[in-house]
Amino acid sequence: MKRIIIILYVLLAVGKNSCAQEIRCNVTVNSNQIAQVERSIFDALEKGLNEFVNNTRWTDEVYQEYERIECGFFINLTEQEKDNAGQIVADRYKGTLTINARRPVYNTSFFSTLFNYQDNDFSIQYIPFQQFYYSENTSMSNLTAIIAFYCYYIIALDHESFSPEGGDKYMTKAENIVNTSQNMSDRGWKASEGNNNRYWLVNDYLNPAFKPLRELMYNYHRLGFDMMQQNVESGRNQIIESLKTLEKIWTQRPNAFLLQVFFSTKRNEIIAMLKDTPVNAKADLIPILKKIDPAQGSKYDAVAN
Repeated sequence: MKRIIIILYVLLAVGKNSCAQEIRCNVTVNSNQIAQVERSIFDALEKGLNEFVNNTRWTDEVYQEYERIECGFFINLTEQEKDNAGQIVADRYKGTLTINARRPVYNTSFFSTLFNYQDNDFSIQYIPFQQFYYSENTSMSNLTAIIAFYCYYIIALDHESFSPEGGDKYMTKAENIVNTSQNMSDRGWKASEGNNNRYWLVNDYLNPAFKPLRELMYNYHRLGFDMMQQNVESGRNQIIESLKTLEKIWTQRPNAFLLQVFFSTKRNEIIAMLKDTPVNAKADLIPILKKIDPAQGSKYDAVAN
């Protein structure tokens, strides 16, 4: 009997690992700037969002535990919303959401950042101790929609880094959330609200004009960093050549939002890589980086020689 129990335990453990959720996320809620609300409410919000993100099956794929995408959502609530008369609206808050996601580099302890972005259009309603559920076929609160959008966005980016344009399916799911959120009064979903919100994050990514960026996601990560353990020079050259292709986007759209997001995500990683790159190998790349990312030109100059 004991042996049977042990066997069943092992089978259950294997089954659990083979069906692991896609995301391993740490959701943090900071509410220090909101003084007149019980802390327990925000503690419950943090707990509920952690359970929602980490326990939801976002795809129909089988993930091993070690394959889960590591990410962090940092919610900084800065104020309670007010109506037109200046009165505080119960259970409504404003702030920012910072998202960070990374993927491991093959056969190393190094992680490459996939996405690092701060969403400033973070306006939510949270009823104390409410539960979070996601379904493609039902309407969602703005908070649930935002979190689901970014879950699919980072899953898509992760897939893009492992196979050419491999994130189509999940980027389309993120796009569907944008489309179904068009009637929301909360900001961040509409093209008319500016050129640097959730709408443009997914719309531009799926736009054929940004195909070089999608190709870069695979060439930079899978053919570049992942291969450097086998051949440093070959992998590094792939990274350098992939970065040069960004000039194609810059030529057509010099102020492209996605280029800004890319460099805020990758700048430090690129500079660290260039520090150990022979001068002749990076000579053609650095002028391109300075042209596309001009505000940080001095940082590229610092690693030019």
